Amino acid sequence: MQASIADVIHDYTIDKANPEKSHLAAAVDTISVEILWSVLIVELTGGLVLWGWLGIEAETPFFLLVGAVNTILGFTYSYPPRLKERGIINHLVTTGVDVAGVILPVAVIAGADIDSQVMVPLTIVLLYVFGYHVVHQAADTAYDRKSGVETLTQSLGVTTSVWVASFATTLAAVLAASQQYVIATTGLVTGSLGYAALAVTIRGESEEAQCRRLSRWFRIGVWATLLNGTLAASLFI
Repeated sequence: MQASIADVIHDYTIDKANPEKSHLAAAVDTISVEILWSVLIVELTGGLVLWGWLGIEAETPFFLLVGAVNTILGFTYSYPPRLKERGIINHLVTTGVDVAGVILPVAVIAGADIDSQVMVPLTIVLLYVFGYHVVHQAADTAYDRKSGVETLTQSLGVTTSVWVASFATTLAAVLAASQQYVIATTGLVTGSLGYAALAVTIRGESEEAQCRRLSRWFRIGVWATLLNGTLAASLFI
């Protein structure tokens, strides 16, 4: 949450110029930057306290270390050195935080041995999370370019970026199928086909039109919830 607030504070001007994200800039106007900084500090402190509590309960500094790394990466994603402008590093950071900063600690808390049975699901998550982070950025490509923000999807192009996401999600589906995760495989194949359909639909349009269409049809929160949910259901069963 603190990373998201840091993002909207720093990207206020960019979001204001983006019709699909102008509501974020409007929220900053309503709440005020000063209050948002206060909320950010409270969330950052609260998060580290909870990570520290986990470390004390588990009698290991592992969790506090994970929390500290997450906090640093989350903040520097939007503020110098602006990891979101570092090409592929942006996606490795966001994907790595989702996998190593969220899911892996839960596996450790649950007492799982970090072996192939755990590493395969983590790899599946890494692949499809990478995919939807790339599409999420692709939807902002034209507006980032106008604002002087350099991103991976500018180099690849919007259509190619969506195909990359489709390919990564397909690989995740193949891994899920190899583990007989029927529900996850179905969800991931559906997601991959959805990306492919979007890529075909936006092909040949101007970059700004492509971004508008992606923003209209792609919501990272919905996408993440559905894909995470299908994998969770498969693991539960």
